[in-house]
Formats: sequence, structure tokens, C-alpha cells
Amino acid sequence: MLRIAALLLTVLMSGPLRAEHDVLALRDRGIGVMRHGGAIATPAGTPLPVPGCEPGAVLTDAGRAEMRRWGAMLRERGIGPIVIHTSRQCSAWETALLLALGPVSSDAELDPPPAAEMAKRGERLRQRLVGLAEARVAGSPTILFITHRALIAAMTGLEAAHGEVLILGADHGALALIGRLSVE
Repeated sequence: MLRIAALLLTVLMSGPLRAEHDVLALRDRGIGVMRHGGAIATPAGTPLPVPGCEPGAVLTDAGRAEMRRWGAMLRERGIGPIVIHTSRQCSAWETALLLALGPVSSDAELDPPPAAEMAKRGERLRQRLVGLAEARVAGSPTILFITHRALIAAMTGLEAAHGEVLILGADHGALALIGRLSVE
């Protein structure tokens, strides 16, 4: 009987129910860290999608459509307005704007650093996330950081797919994974 209950709980906490749980965790208590939408290296002569962004990569047409859908889905589920901090790279900045979830500000700390500085930057950001998560109380604004795969791995030890949001909290001074939201 206990095995059946455990299996039922596993089934219930997957799929749509798990996604709804994670949306609520992001809205009510977590800090979001998101990998930008699907991108390609900026082709020569491509106009920048956001004036002043760093032109390393831009979203693909599919990535743009996906980020618009993702933002609409999150708004439908009660996320927003939120405070968004983004890398200055075009792919991340454009992701933030297409989500249309709240005010966006660039943050140089979220730019990809040189490989020799990755671990140090990741640790600094991890400490920042822990502090924000420990200070977060119900009803306070949701915070979302949009950055890049390698920097997310350096600060969390986790991989994130394009457009995926890691929902993080604090657990006795450490960073804890509360949930994950993926574009579907």
C-alpha cells in the first residue's frame, strides 16, 4: 500500500501538476535564473535587436516566438510584474524584453566572463542569490536573472536548457533548487 501511495505521489508531482507547483514557487518564494532563448552567433551585418546590447548572439526566429509564448503563459499563471536583471548580451536582453513580464535592467555580472574568471563570478552570483532568497518574503516582487549556460552552471552546478528557469531558494546559507520550468 505504501508503494502505491509513493507511486501516486510521484505521478501527481510530474507533468502539469508539478509545473503548476513550480510556477507558484517562483511567484511566491523563489528566485528565478533563466537561460536565454534559442540563439545563434550574430551574423555579420545583422542589426542589433536591442540598441546597445553586446552582439555575441541573437535569438533565432523560433527562439523569439518561444519567448513570446513563454511570457504569455507565465502571465496567464499569475507571474508578473517581476523584476528582471539580464546579461547585456543581445540574446539575453532580447529574451527579457520578449517575455514582457516587467521592468528590465542590464547587469554586467550576468555577462559571460572569460573562462579564467568563471568560477569566481559564479561564486559571487551564488552568494548574491542566496542573500536574495533568504530575504524574499511572501508578497515581495519576483526576481528573474537571465544569463547564459556556462554562468548558470558556475553559480548553481546545474545545466539549463534554452529558455529554462531554475527556481532557487536558500537552505541554511546554501542555494537550493526548488523547481524548474521549461518552455513546452
